[in-house]
Amino acid sequence: MENTKIVIAIAISAVAIALAALIIPYQSHAQSNFYYTGVKREYWLFNSNIPGFNETKMAMPRDVYSMPTIAVNKGDTVVIHFFNTESDGADNHSFTISDNAYNINVILSPGENKTITFNANTAGIFPFICTFHQPTMKGQFIVEPTT
Repeated sequence: MENTKIVIAIAISAVAIALAALIIPYQSHAQSNFYYTGVKREYWLFNSNIPGFNETKMAMPRDVYSMPTIAVNKGDTVVIHFFNTESDGADNHSFTISDNAYNINVILSPGENKTITFNANTAGIFPFICTFHQPTMKGQFIVEPTT
């Protein structure tokens, strides 16, 4: 009889420990109000050309961005290393997002580069363009919402 009481006590203790192991982490996670705090995301962006494109015949520029899509999460710090690879005397290029959420307009002379750093604090899809080479030099800045 004494052994039965000890076995029952050990079994009850084991069940209590197992339940505590399940409940305590859940409660601490629920109380922590977990939020995505973001990470640093770096991109290298430069101008490029559509090979074999005849600007005169098509009546538009052959210039494009090397990366037409930049995707991040809301809360990320975005770092864009933007390069104008044109030689001296050639065209300027810009990285422009004209939106209330992101108002960015960086213009580069030939051979110039700049680093653009900002926080992705608004979710959505935002077009970016080169103000000098429309309609071909464009892309999308995508900010995914986080929970």
